Amino acid sequence: MFHAPHKCALCPDQIGTTERSDKEFCSDACRSLNWQRNNRVPVNAYTVEDFEGVREVVARNEKRLSRKARLIGYSLRRVHPRLGHVEFPNPGRKTKRFPDESGVAHVRRERYFRWAPFEPPRVPLEGFYDVILHFEDGSAHLIGDSVSLRKAFPAVPFHDKEGNRYDLKGKMIPKRSPAAPKARRKYVPRKHSTPNDSVVPVEPTILEHIRVAVARAVQAEREVDRLRGQATPPPENREQATRLDSISEQVAMLTAKLNAAESQIGQAEARAARAEAQLAQTLETVRSMKQSALNAEDALDRSQRERGRLLEQVETMRQAARYPTVGKAVYSAVETPTVASKPAPVQPSSAAVSSSSAPVKPATVPVEQSVTRSAGQSATPPAAVKPAVLHRKTLSILKPGGGRI
Repeated sequence: MFHAPHKCALCPDQIGTTERSDKEFCSDACRSLNWQRNNRVPVNAYTVEDFEGVREVVARNEKRLSRKARLIGYSLRRVHPRLGHVEFPNPGRKTKRFPDESGVAHVRRERYFRWAPFEPPRVPLEGFYDVILHFEDGSAHLIGDSVSLRKAFPAVPFHDKEGNRYDLKGKMIPKRSPAAPKARRKYVPRKHSTPNDSVVPVEPTILEHIRVAVARAVQAEREVDRLRGQATPPPENREQATRLDSISEQVAMLTAKLNAAESQIGQAEARAARAEAQLAQTLETVRSMKQSALNAEDALDRSQRERGRLLEQVETMRQAARYPTVGKAVYSAVETPTVASKPAPVQPSSAAVSSSSAPVKPATVPVEQSVTRSAGQSATPPAAVKPAVLHRKTLSILKPGGGRI
């Protein structure tokens, strides 16, 4: 059934003829805003003195119990028509608390309202509540006294163990439907910057402005030349004087436009020069960086060769330290020229042959004695040692008898 359209009770919008005749608001937003204006109380309207009854009850029971543990807070309990006993603040959730002295309302997970300093409670309904005292050792004690509250916060909801919300009348508030997932944006790989990208190139718009300015300047010059060609000697009548004045004004205007175009061309050329200078500087920086990279590679190559040479020396010294005698003998045998194993024959005299019938042993020099190496000497092969010349007196000393020949 159709009815005459009427105005919304909150906003100037009209309610259509197809809606219910007793409908007062045009949308849910208007209905919610009207309820908030009629039922919500601003936070600054609440004071600590409004909850003085709670403080008196808690202080009286603290003196009566006189426990060893210190009292740290209190909580309130009320019976809900559908949920049963409900505590405030909710012990399983983070809850909003009464504003502090600075006017800031904090959100905490503590299952009690603080006692020192006194923190007023936040409850959804006015009426009587049971008081539970919480002590520092973790214990809680339900006192027999009930407290009456005349100030409430309708925004505080009721929650069950599953997290469902209930209004003040015990009706469950339906959960909001989850928002539709946002469409994923197509991945576009990021362009990697190069040294030339950091240079601000000459924009196409600047080039276009230059072209337009040059074209206008050329056109203005042509127009000035044309007007100058049309100029005649001093006029004889008033019409010619007026026409000449207008032409002069047009020439002045075109000259001003030409000057403006020339200034724009100068600015564009200055920008292009700055861009070219920046490009040249960047290219020089890139060239110097490349040269530095080449020098670093050469230094790395030299250091690697030096490291290989040092490793070979260390390995040689380690072998010499592990086998000192064998390494010394082998080193001497391989790299040091040894004394001839067969000495030059010495022709003994007839007296010597007659006096001693024992054969003369050839004199030899041990390999170890051919090269003298100190303990701190490096592993560099020593210079070749010239073999000693054996004389007759030397052979007599090497004789077993020790006598002279």
